[in-house]
Amino acid sequence: MTSTPFVSYGQNAEDVVLYRALGDLPTGRYLEIGANDPTEDSISRPFYDRGWAGITVEPVRSLIDAHRRERPRDTQVHAVAGRPGVDHATLHEIPGTGLSTTIDHLRDAHRAAGLTAMDVDVRSLTVDQILEEQGPGELHFAVIDTEGAEADVLAGFDLRRWRPWVLVVEATVPNSSTPSHGEWESRVIDSGYRFCLFDGLSRFYVAEEHADDLQELLSTPANAVDNFVRFREVEARELANTLTDDVVRWRAAALSRWAEVVSEGDQERETAKTLALREELDRTHRTLSWRVTAPLRAFRRMVAR
Repeated sequence: MTSTPFVSYGQNAEDVVLYRALGDLPTGRYLEIGANDPTEDSISRPFYDRGWAGITVEPVRSLIDAHRRERPRDTQVHAVAGRPGVDHATLHEIPGTGLSTTIDHLRDAHRAAGLTAMDVDVRSLTVDQILEEQGPGELHFAVIDTEGAEADVLAGFDLRRWRPWVLVVEATVPNSSTPSHGEWESRVIDSGYRFCLFDGLSRFYVAEEHADDLQELLSTPANAVDNFVRFREVEARELANTLTDDVVRWRAAALSRWAEVVSEGDQERETAKTLALREELDRTHRTLSWRVTAPLRAFRRMVAR
């Protein structure tokens, strides 16, 4: 019997690779820096749904509030994760996207592309400060996705001290395939981590003490052998099933009402029932149309980010 597919929420199925390596653990702890939305494109979401908990760090107020509402087991930190000695940072917030950044030239590029960027003052903490505040505990994986500021995050993250088993770092310039890991990779390697995989967007590393068990599992991108399905596909199937059920009910109701209409001999009553039936069919059509087009509009907005 085929096992239930793993539901992937990650933008590039990074969670599938992590689950391949760490899925046998009954529970665990993660650190997600630049956590963005608590569900959409969230690498940690499927682990949370399986009982894990961790620390999510996000500088956009509306997004960290969403994490607090939807994921109460996690510890949420509203801050920029940055370099030592910096208490505050200017976040260039780009509403409705995952592109908010602390990097000035990226803000300028986004504005040139027609996006709105608002400058917001946000406190800045190093990862070391965040972890010291949260107390000791094993980190099974850490994700860094900070729209061009990954070098700043790693400058304040003592990997020799905290030792996440697996480290996943976004490694391209935002909205491009241009590599950016040259700015920070030596710090990771020098801290006792081995490179495992570049999936076209992020680079995966494993701590040397866990390499014998995990390196091979982390060395190939998500693929058909992993038996996974994307969250958006699950949503689409559920919507299709719901719409199918609605159409079946609508058709049955229409046939029933039509049978009532044609069985009446009184012309005036027949006309009135026909008009009522037409109005009901029009209302049902508008409802079904909205239920189809609203998710499609949301999907197009997501793709256009």
